[in-house]
Amino acid sequence: MVKKNKILLILVSCLFISWQQKPAKVPNIVLILADDLGYSDLGCFGSEIATPNIDALAKHGQIFTNFYTAATCSPSRAMLLTGTDNHIAGLGNMAEHVTYFPKQIGHPGYEGFLNNKVVSIAQLMKDAGYHTYISGKWHLGITPEQSPTAKGFERSFALMDAAANHFYPGRETSFWEDGKYTAYPGGQYSTNLYTDKMLGFIKQDHEDKKPFFLYAAYTAPHWPLQAPPEYIEKYRGKYDIGYDSLRTLRFNALKEKGFIAKDVALPQLPAVKGSLYYITKEPLLPWKDLGKDEQRIEARKMEIYAGMIDNLDYNIGRLVQYLKDIGEYENTLFVFLSDNGPDAFEFNETPDKLNPYPYMGTAKSYTAYGPQWAHASSAVNSFYKGYSSEGGIHTPMIVKMPFQKEGGTITTAFTTIMDLAPTFLEVAGAKYPSTYQGNKITPYKGSSIISLLDGKKKYVHDEEYVMGWELFGRCAIRKGKWKITKIEPPFGKGVFQLFDMEKDPTESNDLSKQNPKLYQEMLSLWNDYVKENGVIMAEH
Repeated sequence: MVKKNKILLILVSCLFISWQQKPAKVPNIVLILADDLGYSDLGCFGSEIATPNIDALAKHGQIFTNFYTAATCSPSRAMLLTGTDNHIAGLGNMAEHVTYFPKQIGHPGYEGFLNNKVVSIAQLMKDAGYHTYISGKWHLGITPEQSPTAKGFERSFALMDAAANHFYPGRETSFWEDGKYTAYPGGQYSTNLYTDKMLGFIKQDHEDKKPFFLYAAYTAPHWPLQAPPEYIEKYRGKYDIGYDSLRTLRFNALKEKGFIAKDVALPQLPAVKGSLYYITKEPLLPWKDLGKDEQRIEARKMEIYAGMIDNLDYNIGRLVQYLKDIGEYENTLFVFLSDNGPDAFEFNETPDKLNPYPYMGTAKSYTAYGPQWAHASSAVNSFYKGYSSEGGIHTPMIVKMPFQKEGGTITTAFTTIMDLAPTFLEVAGAKYPSTYQGNKITPYKGSSIISLLDGKKKYVHDEEYVMGWELFGRCAIRKGKWKITKIEPPFGKGVFQLFDMEKDPTESNDLSKQNPKLYQEMLSLWNDYVKENGVIMAEH
């Protein structure tokens, strides 16, 4: 394995040198963010869903199998754009939920938008001479002062809120376009429209030859589950096998690809259902215990979800092809990731509640696929969005470098969503400021991954690097291969448990009693994290 890694590093180093030896033109950057995509939902990660365009980026680039985000949308987006912890950046909790936790209201780090302690990477890229574009979901503030325009994006078409109907967002939903609120052109499918906007931004400025930074913040496959009918029909019958069988198939596919060790066992499922915010007393039924009509409706949910991902891939293909057509593909750095794990929210409302099946996936329906399918999307990872366990924070990432001709490599080095802003800044040849617009700026907690990509280092973060998570009172600390995780019963014990993530990626074997000294050291690191990041615990 060591020899193999050395060969891969040499190969990547050669590719990076090739990039550096090209004519001195600053690379474009395309940052593609999926919304609530599971770890095993891509073809290159073992999925049955057709994602040929994303897979092509992986084939010619690198797959990151040890990449970490926050547990939900806006905290991850804050970390992505600022390179620091969400509790520092202003999203210690999601803005729409701070009101449920009175202890957090009004405190620094819980503003619900990007505060003055941080600077958006878009602001820095714009200052470095880049065009800056966003199309898709913002979710980092809803006023003009908190908007994409205020945070450095010169062109924008953005959903300001957390979610919306993908065909006809309601009047209560806010959209922002180029410095002002705007109306959504009803009837257009969100993923198609966001891509149309991206292509228009690039086309309008292409002649001036300036590099661009594009933040493609798609809202697929976030609920409500909706897609153009041809994409849904493509998967008709595909999920009649049920969520339990799909979970096993996905888990085995990850093993075959070498993403998890052969001796790792599929984690045991909980007895009850959970959601983003709370754990219910409703039983988590196996597929065989559902009636035929129930199975038919459940399978349809996953068909729609798969169709959304398929359509997302199609639109990424449109973007890639356009860049090829205008001669910018080779000079572009591509990064693809998800903001967190799959969402366990469960809902199925249609105009005809007695016969919902014909409406599911249309603009008239409001459907979410629930915890059983989320467990399948997580596969090796325990639980899902909203949890500090692996299912909430461990997501796929793919990086394709400029002028990279060979690829398909797998990178296992620990990397985080906070590493991307420093990476983009290094690509732009810009420096991170200590102050910005008169405000003292918090230093990055992430580090550029260029040293990993160019083969100068085997890792971005050494064994002493500590990363922490907290949301809704669910917590974790990671140092090297060790992780302590705290989740409320019955999913957890309500206290920190200790896991060896190299041997036990499913977080199934608590080692706190076998390693009391290490356990106490990890608890001390947790206390340090709380103090350094201004964490105000949200208790259940």
